[in-house]
Amino acid sequence: MSIHTRKLVSVYIPTRNRLEQLQQALQSVLGQTWKNIEIIVVDDASEDHTPEILEKIAETHPIKIIRNKRPKGAAISRNLALEHASGDFVAGLDDDDLWMPTRIEYMMNAFDEGYSGVCSHDRMDYESRSIIWKKKPVISFDDLLYYNRVGNQVLTKREYILGAGGYDETLPSAQDYDLWIRLTEAFGPVKNVPHVLQVVNARQNRTSITTSEKSIDGYIACFEKHKSKMSLEQQNYQRYRIKLASGVRVTWLEIFRSVPMNLWTKEIKRKIFIKRNVDL
Repeated sequence: MSIHTRKLVSVYIPTRNRLEQLQQALQSVLGQTWKNIEIIVVDDASEDHTPEILEKIAETHPIKIIRNKRPKGAAISRNLALEHASGDFVAGLDDDDLWMPTRIEYMMNAFDEGYSGVCSHDRMDYESRSIIWKKKPVISFDDLLYYNRVGNQVLTKREYILGAGGYDETLPSAQDYDLWIRLTEAFGPVKNVPHVLQVVNARQNRTSITTSEKSIDGYIACFEKHKSKMSLEQQNYQRYRIKLASGVRVTWLEIFRSVPMNLWTKEIKRKIFIKRNVDL
């Protein structure tokens, strides 16, 4: 049995104009087998019926609601939630993703001192199919300097995430990736639970608090922020991934020049996947 059995976990969810998805996300939190949970929803100035429905849900469920009078973005909204969190442990959830019922229980049981946080395998839902993202058992600071091997969420101690400086509000995107780099640098690697405990909406037509137009700018800014910590190999791979994210087609020669040998299989599969989807 975990030594953290009686610990409170604060779950923070930023949202804006995605009421239907938010309700499903909330249900996946309310259905957790770990019962000592507080839910904090930051409504980033939604213009739909989100405020009214949240108030109605809060009448029967323990949910803290923070409402921004004007849109402030995901990073500021998450930091606001962390300021109001009561739990020793915190875990984030995007409002269009879902959790398996045992997610928090498995993660709390897996958390050990010497680690900065815990993540899990994810099911990535695309338009035409779903794939399982299986992650390394232990994801180090050095691993993260290649790319975001953790994903979009972790469970960690509140003091760790605050000690690392929280989410960088100056980045237009990639705030999660940036934070995981700082977390692992300060507090140790991330442990992965080898179970699919989260369903991630990876559809291209999804709307986001972070606008798609700013997505590439955020990843470039994140790269520039941490470039001095990277080896030449890591820098080359980062530039290659930014080119891919920008929609630029890369040649096979570029793959073999820019990608570390241990990641060739991953990038070859990616290139084949992209080609098949373009040809459809």
